[in-house]
Amino acid sequence: MKRFWTFLFSMLFSISLFAEGKTMILHDGAQIYYDDYGAGEVVLLLHGHTLDRRMWAEQVKVLKDSFRVIVPDFRGYGLSSDPIEGKQFTYADDLVEMLDSLNISKVHVVGLSMGGYVAGDLLAMYPKRLLSCMMVAGEICNRPGPTMPKTREAKEKQRQSNAKALRGGLVAYKIERIDQLVQRAGSHGEEMRQALTTMILEWGAWQAQHVTCRVYYGRDAWTRLNEIKPNVPSLIIYGEKEGAGRSRMLDCLPDADQLTFPDCGHMVNMEQPAMFNETLLRWLRNHRESVISLKLREVKRGL
Repeated sequence: MKRFWTFLFSMLFSISLFAEGKTMILHDGAQIYYDDYGAGEVVLLLHGHTLDRRMWAEQVKVLKDSFRVIVPDFRGYGLSSDPIEGKQFTYADDLVEMLDSLNISKVHVVGLSMGGYVAGDLLAMYPKRLLSCMMVAGEICNRPGPTMPKTREAKEKQRQSNAKALRGGLVAYKIERIDQLVQRAGSHGEEMRQALTTMILEWGAWQAQHVTCRVYYGRDAWTRLNEIKPNVPSLIIYGEKEGAGRSRMLDCLPDADQLTFPDCGHMVNMEQPAMFNETLLRWLRNHRESVISLKLREVKRGL
């Protein structure tokens, strides 16, 4: 009974926390749902695969009084509409169109896992739109981009892979995903099981049942990153349980660093929210546009 009331309270809290939701229609008819809080410099929080905007609940609480916080659901996740099979789009382009519609010129972007892939895409393809970039448990992915559409063979291979993954049923597939995230976590893994379960069981699983297009810029972004080497303050974070080595993105970014969070697996922000929030707030305060402008003026005076 205690577990039931704890679950019910957390559900009601989650609903109240994200009550200010809005929907935007993109140029191709896709509906993107997002939460929009606060005022000031914009922080864009990008969720991971099988999850949705609610994974950032603990971060929204500490950010919304000092920043404008925008937390979208990607196509096929949360309350956004599903993609259309065979129709090309990228998550990065969706976000830029959304920002344009909201008359937002620059943002601090923070992405985890799949959200980290997209944050990396934005860094490479749209660097002038970023004040800073934080990529957590994911960065530019090593996959073909939109310049290499999927072949007939690649589509068939994905259909076969989907069928194999779902042979035990969709619910079993989702439960396996939940267990993987918890079991590969640090000592706080069980504490996030309830929140993960809520999001993943509600996920429509479109991606697991269809052939997806090239939703990431991937290798196209890597090519671009090597060409331009954007001077955007960037931070790459991994949990120590993932055993990630030094990111090769550091070689392409003049102003970048990498951190490892102890006692963490993949879901760094949910496993160690207090530690993550302290790091996030310090990062954002150190890279406010006003602070950067002041430092630039000081450098010019020194010259």
